[in-house]
Amino acid sequence: MSVDWTLALLIAAIASAAAVTETTPLPLGGDTAIAGPRSVVVASYALAGLMLAFRRRAPLAVLVAIAVVLGVPFLAFGASEGFGSVAPMFVALYTVGAHARVESAVAGLASFTVFWAVLELRDPLNPDLASALASWPVYLVGVTLLLGGAFVRTRRLYVSELRARAEAAEADREERVRAATADERARIARELHDAVAHAMSVMVLQAEAADEILDVDPGRARLAIERVQQVGREGLGEMRRLLGVLRQDESPGLAPQPGMSALQALVDQVSASGLPVQLNVDGEPRALSAGVDISAYRIIQEALTNAIKHAGASAVDVRLSYGDLLELEVSDDGVGPAAAADGHGLVGMRERVMLYGGTLNAGPVASGGFRVHATLPIERPS
Repeated sequence: MSVDWTLALLIAAIASAAAVTETTPLPLGGDTAIAGPRSVVVASYALAGLMLAFRRRAPLAVLVAIAVVLGVPFLAFGASEGFGSVAPMFVALYTVGAHARVESAVAGLASFTVFWAVLELRDPLNPDLASALASWPVYLVGVTLLLGGAFVRTRRLYVSELRARAEAAEADREERVRAATADERARIARELHDAVAHAMSVMVLQAEAADEILDVDPGRARLAIERVQQVGREGLGEMRRLLGVLRQDESPGLAPQPGMSALQALVDQVSASGLPVQLNVDGEPRALSAGVDISAYRIIQEALTNAIKHAGASAVDVRLSYGDLLELEVSDDGVGPAAAADGHGLVGMRERVMLYGGTLNAGPVASGGFRVHATLPIERPS
């Protein structure tokens, strides 16, 4: 890193110059003392300063290496006191605190303590132990630098953790939004299929009936065409309501969705289209939660749509049973919706039933025809 190399070269140059001129920008008490051969002192100061270029790559290793490079001449010739003997060590101490783990910081403090003991005991300006011990304020500066670096590291890690948590929370929020959007679009697709497909099936059946009797009985043909218009308008309104949910520039006009209270009208509509439907209710009708109410209606609607489109049935029986559970059964005398067995219809029924923990069985019966049987929990209306 250019900053580390610049700092290393600057400290090496200042320390070496101080050793050559026997002056120092950082006197540590008394006169500057250069002990031993001048060339050895200059070389050790310069090498110790240059090692700081690698301080962030290996903080503890650089600190120990600086202690050795400076300490060996101290032991051999005596300690030279001044800027060059402490500046590299102080920078290395801060770096260990700021960029190394706690274990490395403890090891760095131990290394510094040994280094400082050698420096003071081998300093010719300290004639006795009391003079050496009097340097504790400068030793405390080194400890403070180490702790300051540790504080900076802790804060950096804390901020990094907060940022990571914020990013994770944002990603989680976006994922929940995507999941909710996908669920909502799947629900809208089911609603479109259940409501609009039913309307289209009834319209096709009525139109075919009108075409067959147009020349024979124009009055009945006109009634069939009027039913096509009525069902078409209802289907178009339902489609507009559902597609409005997909619009992002305005809130949709949410009309109430049909529930079991509209079941008789549905039965009458299908019967009027030419497919007789018999409705039987067992037990006392009870209030249902909104979700179960809508789902029950849609399941029956889809079963009737399949009977119109695929079964070729001549009659349909719809049975409701209110007990501990709400039981729905739609059976016809046709060939069954084999063409739609893997389509959206039965899939939508299963999704609605699974959503509320119910059951669904759909398939041909041995005596002929097709049967859809579903159970849904009777929940209190919310």
